[in-house]
Amino acid sequence: MSGNLDIVAQNVLWNRLVSVCEEQANALMRAAFGAIVREAGDLSAGVFDANGDMLAQAVTGTPGHVNTMAASVRAMLAHIPAETLNPGDVLVTNDPWLGAGHVFDFVVVTPAFLDGKIVGYLASTSHIVDIGGRGWSAEAASVYEEGVTFPVMHLRRGKVLNEDLLAIVTTNSRVPHEARGDILSLLSCNDTGVARLLDLMGEYALSDLISVAAFIFERSAIGTKKALARAPQGVYENTMMLDGYDAPIELRAKMTISDGAISVDLSGSSPAVGRGINCPLNYSAAYASFGIRALLTPEIPNNQASLDAITITAPAGLVVSAERPSPVSARHVIGQALPDLMLGCLEQALPGEVLAESAGALWTLSLSGAGKTPFTSLNVALGGMGARPETDGLSTTAFPSGVGSVPVEAAEVASPVIYHSKEFICDSGGAGQYRGGLGQRIEISSRINEDMFMSAAAFERLTSGPEGRQNGGRGANGKVSISDGTQVTDKGMYKIPAGERVILQTPGGGGYGDPATRDVNALEQDVVDGLVSKDAAQKIYKPK
Repeated sequence: MSGNLDIVAQNVLWNRLVSVCEEQANALMRAAFGAIVREAGDLSAGVFDANGDMLAQAVTGTPGHVNTMAASVRAMLAHIPAETLNPGDVLVTNDPWLGAGHVFDFVVVTPAFLDGKIVGYLASTSHIVDIGGRGWSAEAASVYEEGVTFPVMHLRRGKVLNEDLLAIVTTNSRVPHEARGDILSLLSCNDTGVARLLDLMGEYALSDLISVAAFIFERSAIGTKKALARAPQGVYENTMMLDGYDAPIELRAKMTISDGAISVDLSGSSPAVGRGINCPLNYSAAYASFGIRALLTPEIPNNQASLDAITITAPAGLVVSAERPSPVSARHVIGQALPDLMLGCLEQALPGEVLAESAGALWTLSLSGAGKTPFTSLNVALGGMGARPETDGLSTTAFPSGVGSVPVEAAEVASPVIYHSKEFICDSGGAGQYRGGLGQRIEISSRINEDMFMSAAAFERLTSGPEGRQNGGRGANGKVSISDGTQVTDKGMYKIPAGERVILQTPGGGGYGDPATRDVNALEQDVVDGLVSKDAAQKIYKPK
């Protein structure tokens, strides 16, 4: 029946495949041990055809995980060919250059067999809190120091788990029970996806996915080409400066828009550095592509065909195209800045249609025991999203990653920490006709009155906040300090003495349009709600 489905049935089947992925992702969130996966949705899940091309992805998930995973399946099958696989087999790797850019992310791939042949693959990715090495730190000089890297291998053969692999994981992890559980949750969610996929194929009497794959890819390619053609053809360039680690980092893009396709050359970006903020090209391409698609093709589902229309290149050895053995633990500092770099190019092509810059890389808050009690606590602090051409930016929203933060209650149960405050920062959103989203202030201390270590690997935009567009103001820059007076100015490790608090203030999003043109009623409501101070309303907005 696979070749006889009409267009309505093909579309229904396409949507059902997305539902399979979403159920797969939900199974992962239910089974995950780590709060960053279970509560924040730091994961991806997808279904692939027999060639290893992505057909559909779950709505839940991050661009960095999903878009790298789109290439991971084929890359892993190049190491362990499909013809060597048997029912029940499962592949795994956390190689940053094959997976999601650093050793903390494991990619698990499970073939779906029907009548003795592979009809597709279910793949998933999630963050493992600790995999040994220096842990969540940008201070490693090479990837070898950042944790254990597993090449592509079997996580399961038939019904037999690879206990040797799991033993290596648990022996090297500071939270062995959680690490083992998170890897097994990836295996379990894929098994759920395989079962649902085979049920769906049985319902439609499908012997393979060839026909539906052709339909999905054809429609996606046509829709993507049409959507990309909205941007005028030409060459557009943009640069962005980041704090970096020891010195500022420059990101540079040259975007060429042609007939229904976009190519981006990241040449001219800073060379790779000796700290773990480097980004493998696979992860850079994932987020750069997302920035383009978020503006131009938001209605086109994410799959192999829609991704193929966008090409991201860079010569090897740059901070956006780091090669092994460059350290890459905090690669998202660079990767998650790339959507704003892309949007800066598109602002030149489509002036007045592009949102202002956002806080960019989410602040990963990594705390660990420095006293008698060992623990690892991983959470995220979210900044503001840039204002949009017709509305205010979203406050404390992770753009572009899309993850949420671990709720205070869950974080305090999982580790001996206390969140003393978590609140919006007044005036942190960039001023404009449409205001940028607000950042947040968070204060944390040890619950057991012991010293803690904090990795500052992901604290970015401490020097200057996100830029506004169309005469909108910058969002507030971020600030991090310790209550004893210590100012956090780099991405090193800091000790928080017993009894002291770490105080984080995340960046706000840029504003859009002239602040003097902001609607008076909206400005008054901002003041009433405590989002804009009376002083700022009078001096910065200057309403007429």
